[in-house]
Amino acid sequence: MSALLELIKEATPEDRRKIAEYLKPYLVTEKKPVVEHWVNIEKLRPYTPGKKSKAWIQLYVLDAYPKTRKWSTNPHPGKGRAIKVNLPVAREWIEEHVDVIDWDKPLP
Repeated sequence: MSALLELIKEATPEDRRKIAEYLKPYLVTEKKPVVEHWVNIEKLRPYTPGKKSKAWIQLYVLDAYPKTRKWSTNPHPGKGRAIKVNLPVAREWIEEHVDVIDWDKPLP
């Protein structure tokens, strides 16, 4: 790969444009549109290993990992307000972090 880069560096600007046009379909990745489907935390339970309770998810996932704020609302919304999660993004995040989270940890 580095030999190819050296050849491209030595090429004329016109040749570089041709190479770029030729390689463009192989280098450009399409971004998947972010699908938003906000649901209450109860809908997330079936996608957790062991189908954890709402309190468990709130304590050991939403509280423990601040990055979850990208796909969830405040884990302590107050009386009468529900915790909402963006289900497609939350499912993907849980699948990526299934080895990081201790799924056997009991509630205090």
